[in-house]
Amino acid sequence: MCGIGAWQIVDREIDPAKLATILLRRLSIRGRDAAGLAWHQGDGDKPETYINKADVSGAQFGRFIDKQTGETGICHTRWATQGDPAYNVNNHPIDVEGIVGVHNGHVSNDDQLIAMCKGYKRKGKVDSEAAFAMIAHGPRELGFFGRLQQIKGSAALMWINAYGPNRFLHAVRLNGSPLVFGHTAKGSVILASTKYIVTGK
Repeated sequence: MCGIGAWQIVDREIDPAKLATILLRRLSIRGRDAAGLAWHQGDGDKPETYINKADVSGAQFGRFIDKQTGETGICHTRWATQGDPAYNVNNHPIDVEGIVGVHNGHVSNDDQLIAMCKGYKRKGKVDSEAAFAMIAHGPRELGFFGRLQQIKGSAALMWINAYGPNRFLHAVRLNGSPLVFGHTAKGSVILASTKYIVTGK
């Protein structure tokens, strides 16, 4: 099962690049086939969104981390079960036309979800893409929670919106997959797929 992590740092109390490096190294125990991260950078309502990923372990990925990594971001280490890691589109974070996300678990109805997203053409082979496609392009009449309910299987999802406000980080746990939240006294938030990754204990 893959590993996922995220952060939202208040007043630069933690260096986001160092935190991302630590998270990816710890997350490596949950998958070594690929690693990546995405983050918001810049001020205002529409910051730039950056994605960096490769078919290396989270521990090895440290050398690719941008020192300017932003205060809101997500990361992933992959245990490949569907889709070749050598084709980087299959690695996380997955960009579904602005919804940039990471997933831990398994989506069992990915083909059905893609079929429900009118006008959306699948880019990779991974089931995670279908989950984020449903969030971004699923039937509007279902509403947000209705679209989430269409995703079957065991899933914890985290994402940022490339066209949304600077400080928004989204996380849902649909069924089964673990998701742990931690925070500092100042209000910075760190999330990950297991307690050890957040606390070190």
